Amino acid sequence: MQLIFLFFLIEVSFSWNPILSSRIIESIDNENIIIEEDYQIIAEGSFTISYKGLQSYRELYLMFDAKTNNTESEILILVNGVRRNIIKVQGEYKEFQIRFQHQASDVVIQMRIDEQTKVEIRNFNMFVQECPKDCKYCLSGSCDLSLYEDCDQLRYKGTCVEECPEGTVAEFNQCVQVGLKEIEQVKSFLQEELSTIQKFGEQKLLKFNFDNDFNGQLEIVFNCYSKSKRNDDQLIKVDFRKGQTQVMYPFLNSYVNLQSYKECKPQYELECVQVKGLFDVEFKKQDQILIDSYSKRLEQIGYWEVESFKIYNKSKRLYDCNIENCSQCSYNNICQQCQDHFHLFQGLCIKKCPFYTIQENNRCINLHENQPDLKFLVKLESPFQDLPQIFGQITFDLKEQISFRYENQTTFIGGGLLDRWRRTTFSKQLNLGRHYAIRIMFNISLENSTSDQDSFIFSIDGKTFKVLNNQTYVDQTLNHNKNILNLNLGCKISSNGRCVVSNYYFMTMKCSPLCQSCTGPSQSDCKIFEPNIDKFDYKNFKCQDGYYLSEYGCKRCSQGCQLCDSQNKCLKCQDTKEAEFICKPYL
Repeated sequence: MQLIFLFFLIEVSFSWNPILSSRIIESIDNENIIIEEDYQIIAEGSFTISYKGLQSYRELYLMFDAKTNNTESEILILVNGVRRNIIKVQGEYKEFQIRFQHQASDVVIQMRIDEQTKVEIRNFNMFVQECPKDCKYCLSGSCDLSLYEDCDQLRYKGTCVEECPEGTVAEFNQCVQVGLKEIEQVKSFLQEELSTIQKFGEQKLLKFNFDNDFNGQLEIVFNCYSKSKRNDDQLIKVDFRKGQTQVMYPFLNSYVNLQSYKECKPQYELECVQVKGLFDVEFKKQDQILIDSYSKRLEQIGYWEVESFKIYNKSKRLYDCNIENCSQCSYNNICQQCQDHFHLFQGLCIKKCPFYTIQENNRCINLHENQPDLKFLVKLESPFQDLPQIFGQITFDLKEQISFRYENQTTFIGGGLLDRWRRTTFSKQLNLGRHYAIRIMFNISLENSTSDQDSFIFSIDGKTFKVLNNQTYVDQTLNHNKNILNLNLGCKISSNGRCVVSNYYFMTMKCSPLCQSCTGPSQSDCKIFEPNIDKFDYKNFKCQDGYYLSEYGCKRCSQGCQLCDSQNKCLKCQDTKEAEFICKPYL
C-alpha cells in the first residue's frame, strides 16, 4: 500500500459540535466526589473529567457553571497536563467559557482546587471544532494534513489488498469478518459440467439437486476475456429466480458484489480478468441458476467461463462497532441500531430525539426527511450562533442582556444566568423563494411571570400572534406564497420575569422544481411552470417520456429506463436486452 501525504491550504468552514459520549469523573486526591445525573459535580478537592476517542478536531470549548462554599476560590484547569486557565469561583453560580487549541484523541481535564474547598459544577459541556471530512490535522485553521490511500482495490485493517484474507469477505470495498462454512463435495449437486467457454451475449444454465431447501451463499469465479481490461460494455447477470438477480461488470473493479479482481493469463489474443462474486441465495431442493451475459457493442469481442464455484451455509457477518451505545454497525462503522433506551440520529445513539425530528422505531427522523418539501431557513441549534442570524436586527432596545445558553443538549436564547429579556424586540426579513406555505416552531417560557398580561408576541407580514404564559409550545403553519416575508417578534414581560426561547425553527413548504406558483408540493399542484423548459410537455404539465423534472430542467432517466419519477425511481424499463441487465423498476 502506498501512502500519500498531501500538505495544502484550502478554504474550509468549521462548526462546533457537542461531545455526547460518556465521560469519566474521578477524584485525584480523595474519594469525596459526588455525581448527580451527569448534570452536577460536587467535590471537595481536585478531580478529573476524561473523554476518550475524539477524532480530527482543532479546538475545544468548555462551558459550565461553578460556585464554591467560600467567598472566592481559584480553580486551576489543566488539559492533558497543560495549564489552560485559572478561574475565580464565588458563592453564587457563574457561567464560564474556555476555548483553546487542542487535538489529542484522549482528553483529561484536571480541576485543581484546595482540599478544604468545596466546589459545585453543573451543566458541564465540551464542544469540538471538527476538521473537514478526510482531513487528519487542521490546527492552522485550514487542512494541514490529509491522508489518502492510493488504493482502488479492497481495504483490510488500513491496508490495500487484492483479495480479502481467509475469514473475511468483501462488502463494497471493505473486508469484514465472517464465518463461512463450505458445503463439502458441492459439485456432486451439479448436474452439468462447468468447463465451457461462452461468448458475451450467450447464457449458461446451472442445475442443482440438493438434499433439502436452505439459505446459503454462492461463490462463483469467472475468467473473462476482452480486448480491454477496463470497460463497462460487457456485463454478466446471475439470475437465481424471478426477482433475485445480480449484475456484475467484470471489467470494472467495482466492489459492489465482487470479492476479488485479478489479472489472469491472456487467451484468444484477448486480455484476461478473473473476478469472484459472492451472493446470498435461498436454495431450493431442486434449483437452477441462469448466468446470462451481454455486450453493449457488437464489435467488442469477448468470452467468459466459470472457473469454479463454492456453496456456503448462511453466515453472519461481524462488523467492528466503535460507536458508543450502538448495538449493530454496518461494514463501514456506521451505526444501524442502538442499544435499548437510545435513539439513532445522524449515526449517533442519543437519549432523546431533537425537537425538529419525529421518533419512529427508536430512530429520530428529520422533519424534512418525513416531508421532503420542507426547507429550513432558520434553525436554532448551537450556542455559537448569533442573534441577528436567528431573530434579525433589534428594533426596540432597552440594553437588556440576551445571550445563548446550552443545557441538556438544547440551545436557549435568553436563558443565561444573568439574562433579562423583557421588552426587546427584533425584526427579520426573509427571502423565501417559491413556496406555498410557511411554518414556525419554537418553545417559549415566560419565567417568573407575575401578570396574566405578560406575553411573547410575533407577527408575520402584519398578522400578529400572542403567546401567553400558559402556553409553552408554538407550531404555526400559514398559507403563504410571497417571495419576501417580514417577521417581527419580542417579549412583553413586567417586573422581574424574562422570556426564554428554544427549539426555534422557521421553514417553508417548497413548490416542485421549476414551478413558479403552486398550491402543494407535488408536480400536479403546480399552477404555473417556468417557460422554455426543454423536453417539457406544457399541455400535460410533465416532462416527455424518458425524462424527469429536476430543479435544472428535464433530465434523462437512467440507462435502460423508459418512464421515471427521478434518477433513482424508474417506473417502467425499456423492452431491450440491455435494459434486462441494467434497469430495475421501482416496485
